[in-house]
This record gives sequence, C-alpha cells and structure tokens, in this order.
Amino acid sequence: MILPGEMAAIMADPSRFPFIDKVLTFEEEHMVMTQSTLSVADHPFLSDHAIDGVPYHPGVMAMEMFAENALLLCPDSCLAGFEGVKFGLPVKVMKGTMRVRVEAKIERADGDLTWVKCRLVSDLSNSEGVVFGEREHHEALVRLVKKSDDLSGFLQSEITELPSVGTPPPGRLEHHASFIYLRYFHGPRFQSHGGVLRGVGDASQPGVDGIALMRHQLPATDQFAHERNGEDVLLEALPMLIEAGFQNAGLVAMESEGFSSLQVGIEWSTMLRVPEQDEELRLRSIRMAVEDGGVTVHDVLVVGSDDAPVLALKGLRLKAMAPVPEDQKFTLER
Repeated sequence: MILPGEMAAIMADPSRFPFIDKVLTFEEEHMVMTQSTLSVADHPFLSDHAIDGVPYHPGVMAMEMFAENALLLCPDSCLAGFEGVKFGLPVKVMKGTMRVRVEAKIERADGDLTWVKCRLVSDLSNSEGVVFGEREHHEALVRLVKKSDDLSGFLQSEITELPSVGTPPPGRLEHHASFIYLRYFHGPRFQSHGGVLRGVGDASQPGVDGIALMRHQLPATDQFAHERNGEDVLLEALPMLIEAGFQNAGLVAMESEGFSSLQVGIEWSTMLRVPEQDEELRLRSIRMAVEDGGVTVHDVLVVGSDDAPVLALKGLRLKAMAPVPEDQKFTLER
C-alpha cells in the first residue's frame, strides 16, 4: 500500500505513533484502519495495569490510539480533544500478546475543525483460532483543529467551554501517593496521581484537589520497551494526565459512594497545551451528579504552575464496581 508522503513521513518517525504497527486500509480524506500488537514485552506499562495477573489495556491508552489514528488520517491537524468517549469491553492481554485494530473515519468537518470517529476492535475466534467475527471494545470522536501559527481564537473558544469547577490552588499534600495506591491496583508505571492536596466542594458536589504527574514524573518511566534503550516515545493525547483525572475522580466516588469505580465514558474533553518539563501540575475533580445504576458524573480540570489550564474533562462517568473495604474508607475535610 502506497501512503501519501506526509503520512509516510510520520510513520517513519520512530518516536511517534507507538500504537500503529501497520496500516491495513486507507482511503485518503476518508478513513484509515491500523493494527497494533499489544504485549508486556513491548508495552511494560501493561504489567502495571493488571488484575489478578491479567494485563488490561488501559482506557487512556485506547484514547491515545484514537488520537494517533486520527492524526495519521489528518496530518495537517493537531489534537483538540475528544467527544462521546465510550469504554466498553476491556482489552485483556491473555496470552502474552493481543492484536487489535483501530478504525478511524472522518465523520464531519466544520471550518478548521474535524471530527474523526474511532473504534477499537479485536477478532472473535474459536478454540482452533478460526476468526468468526469482531469484538468492539471502545469508541470515541476525536476532535482535531487545523494547524496554524495563530490558534488563539480556537483556544479562546475552548477556554469558554472549560468546566466551572474553580482552580485548584497550590498547597501541602494532605495524603501522599501511597494513600491512593493502597486503594488502587496500579503499579509504578501507571501511578500518575501524586497525592491529595485537599477535599473541596460540599456534600452535594464533593471534590478532591491533587497532584497530576506527567509521564517523565512517574515512579517508573519505562512505559514502552523503546524507552529502556534511551529512545524517545512521544504520545499525542497526554494519556497519563487523563489517567490522573480518572484516579482523582475515582477517589471522590470512593469517599462519597463507598465504591471503587471504573470509567465508562467521557462527554467532552480538551487538550489546550503540552506542559513544560518542569511544571508541577494540579488537578481538581468535582462530582457533578449521581445517576441510576451506580454511575457518578465528574468534571476534571488540570492546571500548571501558573494556573494556566492544560486539560479538562466534562461528563466523566464512573460506574461503581465493588464496595470499598472497611479499612480503606476515608473522609476528607471540606
């Protein structure tokens, strides 16, 4: 398959698009389908996102895959955010490796904005390995904006859409990261929460302020095998900051509902800028609503050392999965 020059150049850059192993189908300005083989050997972060020894491909890394595929399809654009993210069947890496596909199709365009519909799928096969269908795991709309020397108008419109949760001020940690990972299964390559600063909000809209860690600030930074060899791996969607938002909102649900939760969807998100290497990032999540079926709805804001927003999530939905053990229950002062 012959790819357009710009697309081929991106694919040839070893530091970019680590989740695209090969292009299976491509229709210019319409769709692309790519393949990725997930394994603990190539993706060590999987071993730190495992339950009962079974690695689960994290939802935030599925979002990263969607961003990579959308940008491959539209190389003249940059990532603005996501809409309508739905996390479905988990991707379990059962036998050492798991082959998955991402399908990305341009759904609509409006001025400088493009929406790309993405799905993550894998094969359904019988005990003899004969494929008889496909399994859909996650889906989302990726929001792209055309590259430009002046994105100020677009960024201003994004800022007006930010959740109204206030800005988390700096402060001393009330609880260190160990408090969080006593309650979560994540290992050091996925411990993107740096600790709790304070409880915020009130009984009707409780929240938590905390520290969000970038990939190079994690307790273990070799998320990809290439990084062990000193090579760079660049991710597009700031997945670990989204993960910090998930974990922070999960703490709120843990405290307010008494349940551990799993993310099931995000209504809208924006990525305003890539933080500086030495920035200390803070985040706030507020529980905005409680829905039927044990679902809590949260808004999340991540800001940098100058209070400038970095990333936001609106309508993050978490579903209660298991009661918090008595010895792990907690109440933050507000």
